Amino acid sequence: MLAAHRCVLLWLALALSCWASATPAQTIRVVPAFALYSGEPGALTPTQFPSVAALIDAYDFDPLQGRRNLGYTRQEHWGLIDLTRLPAAWRPASQALWLEYGYPAADEVDVYGGSASGWQLLGKAGDIRPWNARQRYGPNFYFSIPESSTHLLVRVRTQGSTQFPLALYSASGLQRHLFNQAMIDGLLFGALGIMVLYNLFIYLMMRDRVYLYYVLLISAVTLTQFTLSGYGTMYLWRSDPVWMSVHILPISVGLCLMFVALFTRRILGIPGFSPLFNRLLLLEFILSGALLAAGLVTAGQWLMQATALWPIVVVLTSLLAGLWAAFRQQPAAGLFLGGWGGGLLGAAVFAAQQHGWLPLNPVTANSLKAGVLLTALLLSFSLASHIRKLREERASFEREARENYALALVDGLTGVPNRRAFDERLGNEINRCRRDKRSIALLMVDIDYFKNFNDAYGHQQGDDTLVRTALIMRKCLRRPSDALFRYG
Repeated sequence: MLAAHRCVLLWLALALSCWASATPAQTIRVVPAFALYSGEPGALTPTQFPSVAALIDAYDFDPLQGRRNLGYTRQEHWGLIDLTRLPAAWRPASQALWLEYGYPAADEVDVYGGSASGWQLLGKAGDIRPWNARQRYGPNFYFSIPESSTHLLVRVRTQGSTQFPLALYSASGLQRHLFNQAMIDGLLFGALGIMVLYNLFIYLMMRDRVYLYYVLLISAVTLTQFTLSGYGTMYLWRSDPVWMSVHILPISVGLCLMFVALFTRRILGIPGFSPLFNRLLLLEFILSGALLAAGLVTAGQWLMQATALWPIVVVLTSLLAGLWAAFRQQPAAGLFLGGWGGGLLGAAVFAAQQHGWLPLNPVTANSLKAGVLLTALLLSFSLASHIRKLREERASFEREARENYALALVDGLTGVPNRRAFDERLGNEINRCRRDKRSIALLMVDIDYFKNFNDAYGHQQGDDTLVRTALIMRKCLRRPSDALFRYG
């Protein structure tokens, strides 16, 4: 187990080093030149306006002032970007300009370019739209910007959280960004894959269900992260993104939380010391299954909001169960608390960001991913503690068995080996003498009139006589192979 942990830590160190080396050269975040208009679907059609100024004058665009997430809303939202505010030296004349929309779970993302000749549609994308509608291969949405564009208008409409994580890249800058992103995500998903495969191997060897629950839990977490990161549409359901994009998130989250409840009960031994938490975790297991079932048959904004909030409830319950287990001095409770503490913090920050309660930035956007990694790693350490506990229990059982076996071969009164030990020793000695072609001597000694002595003086005196006789005869043993037994 230690070797696997070292491998995962090395894997994460490589990911962090790649993250640190991913310089933001030639990348401009457009928040300072960003303004928003929100309205009912179909309220704004940019191509009907003959000029950029006419559209801006017709609608009230409010500056977001750095706030790029709007939470859950039924409106469609338009983000206005003024490209004339970019530094003139930054945009190379020989390279195309690219706009990245960095939230791959959005349903519909349209980008319009404004120039002296008016507005034109530059591209449509979204996780419910065909994959071939995308202009660039990658987990997020990318749009090529003509040199003549002075403004960009980004339309977002989605059942999930509405966000505007926008960034501008030159062609070379985008290529470097995609490479760095693929490297970091590959290492992070690889670390999760190592933990899944290693603990699956342990489960197949030990048949302890706690490892099976851990494997299923981390597999479901990986699927959830794969979906949120855009790789699910990119690799798994590219040919039919509509149904999967609408339903996969509640399905994967519900599946994940079901195994959270089962894993918590098993590793902490909840049924053995807390009926209350046992009932709560079983109830949350059932409700998480209901979330999964709802994701299979229906879709809607209410379901997406429940998908964002329900993990906080389940992880908080697991955290409280861990606190109670630590108070009861249950093994592995400390590492369990550390793992779920990080997971709860990451889930809470991510849910608050999804609802628009916290600003969108690299910390809040990646909080769930960081919490997942910390949880997976520390829970694997708690499993190592579980293995150590099992080894100690096994060693204790073996030691007790040896002691009990040794006691079973000794006469309780005289302290010399009993008839069972004599039978084992006699068989071994006979086989040895046959092999070595040597003789064996056997002497059986009986105390004359011992029954009459017992009847006359009592059993206590008779027992003392047997003990004294055994001590005298033990002193007569001379060679290492000589042995004394009580046969009667």
